[in-house]
Amino acid sequence: MRILIGCANELQTAEILAEISRVAPDWQASEYLSVTDLETLLAQGRYDVVVCDLELLPSPPLQELHRITVLAPDTYFIVLASSDSQLLGARALSAGADYHVIKHDRWINELLLVVKHAEETINSHQQVRHLCEINQHLLDLATVLTTEKDIAPQLDAIAQAVLGITDAERCWIGLLNQEGDEFDDFHGYGRTESEATDWETRARDTAWRSLHDKELLIDRIDETGTTPRRIIALPIVLENGPAGALAIVRAAAAPLNEPSKNALQFLCVLTAILIHNDRLNRHLQRRGQQIEAAAAQAWEEAERARMVLNAAVAVTDSQRPSEVLEKIATNAAVEIGFDQVSIYLTDADRRLLQGTLQAAFDGGVVDISERSYPLRPGDNLLADAALGEAPYVLLGPEDHGEETPGSAEDNYPQLLVPLRTHGELVGLLVADNHQTRTPIPPQRIRLLRSLAAMAAVALERIRVGELRELFVSSISHELRAPLASLQATTELIADEEVGPLNEDQHQYLSRMASACRHMRRILDDLTDWSHLQAGRIAIHKRKIDLRQTVEYATQTLHSRAEQAGVEISVKLPPDSLEVFTDPRRIEQVLINLVDNAVKFNYHRGKVEVSAFIADGEAVVQVSDTGPGIPAEIQDRIFKPFDRGTEEISRPVEGVGLGLAIASQITKLLGGRIELDSKLGQGSTFSVHLPLEGTSK
Repeated sequence: MRILIGCANELQTAEILAEISRVAPDWQASEYLSVTDLETLLAQGRYDVVVCDLELLPSPPLQELHRITVLAPDTYFIVLASSDSQLLGARALSAGADYHVIKHDRWINELLLVVKHAEETINSHQQVRHLCEINQHLLDLATVLTTEKDIAPQLDAIAQAVLGITDAERCWIGLLNQEGDEFDDFHGYGRTESEATDWETRARDTAWRSLHDKELLIDRIDETGTTPRRIIALPIVLENGPAGALAIVRAAAAPLNEPSKNALQFLCVLTAILIHNDRLNRHLQRRGQQIEAAAAQAWEEAERARMVLNAAVAVTDSQRPSEVLEKIATNAAVEIGFDQVSIYLTDADRRLLQGTLQAAFDGGVVDISERSYPLRPGDNLLADAALGEAPYVLLGPEDHGEETPGSAEDNYPQLLVPLRTHGELVGLLVADNHQTRTPIPPQRIRLLRSLAAMAAVALERIRVGELRELFVSSISHELRAPLASLQATTELIADEEVGPLNEDQHQYLSRMASACRHMRRILDDLTDWSHLQAGRIAIHKRKIDLRQTVEYATQTLHSRAEQAGVEISVKLPPDSLEVFTDPRRIEQVLINLVDNAVKFNYHRGKVEVSAFIADGEAVVQVSDTGPGIPAEIQDRIFKPFDRGTEEISRPVEGVGLGLAIASQITKLLGGRIELDSKLGQGSTFSVHLPLEGTSK
């Protein structure tokens, strides 16, 4: 400690200095000669103890003493009083302050007690001041930790707190790697002198030993000088094991006090928590990224599945084989995600796999009909995949040989999926990623298999449809000629060209003529439906007055309605109702609907046909007073060969193709048919047609 002594008596000053040197040799004692000299010395540096003789102070001395003590609030004052009055006044002035007041003649006798009291008071002040500094450093650290989220600025704040609390020259924080066998990072903070490199080597070694010994270690860097430097290292430990170490270089004569050690240990615990939180946050971030990536992939696959489902629906709705094949290949390449997709179909004898077309990822389609491969086991990989029992075959570059179809550049991952329906081989779907050279994940395999299954059904349905069309065409051709001959013969006899007829014979011939017309209508419906399914119905649109078409349709069925006891009324606008459509086909639709309204009606029932414009469309409504159609079957009466229920299907002509044909033709014309019917309240069929010939 440092002490200043000033006495009015110079001999007494010398005596006091000698005695202090004897009882407190570690103190640095010096003297001052006047108040001015004392103020100068206090301004130049901090002194722990000041011995102040009231005889040296100007009048009034007690007020001057108070002024001087204010200049050095952290200094311990020993006041020398020469009289009892000065003694009492000084003691009164120093009540509650760091003063020790004593008379001149008792100073030497009480010196040891005074020094001890002063030292204890000063040490107490220093401890309080040091604790305040520690608390301030920790408070500053807390401010940083609450604002910074990254580990780097948090560790920097920890290091700055360590430097401030320990008055160290340099600080290092070492973090272990994942294996725990070395420091992954040993970052230094504080002064960067030339000795710092040597210090770091020693500090790393001490920190490593401290980490493995799990205790605080202190090493001396050098032995020279009055204040040698020391390395102090503490381990940083998590619950599940060591995480790193903290090391400092400190130059101080006295060792670390207990508050500083406690603060260092607290900072090591805090650092361990920060490291744990950082590792946990990084783990959560990685997991979050993985979950986000998995969710994105799941969304992508779900989107692919949705598009593939839509594609499958479009495939099953197609009627022409070429259209089905193109949709299968294009959707497999574009929607599922392959560089290219090829389709091979079996021939009639199932002896060959015949190429059809190949679609690329960009939507381009090329003809590969020049490719064909024998459908024999062991002959080639395509045949083996098609004839094998496996639901699919996934080939890599090592699986390809010289006999594999395609060039060498095509031989990177390839997926072969047989097209089968009811156990019968229809063809083979070949998908590959030879350009991007990316693997084929399981999700895409599943999607391609699903599309292949639906494609096989669609292709088989088309084949069955073609056979049915051929059958219907053959039947129509075989029946039409004899039916025409029978109809002509009936008319010839009815005209009495071969002789007179009686009333009964006329009735029989009338029934025969009606049966011929019925047979002719059935053959026409079958032929029209067959042509619709094959896409061979020609549409020739032009601008017409829809009123004339409605009048023609009702007039055509007027006699038929009279025979059935049904009244037909027409409600048309006074002005022309022009639409852009095929007059022959719309006549066919309206005649079909009016004919149904007459057939499925009660005796003395009514049919009303009206035409008007609504919402930018031309609408023709055919309403009847028949039994109505139950709600549960309204969706299926437009399907072919559906005649509804017994309640609405009394013995009438037809095979259940009328509404199906009318609906299909209306769609080809760009319109639609809507139904509004309640059981027991009749039915209304509305034909909606675009005015300009475009589908709404």
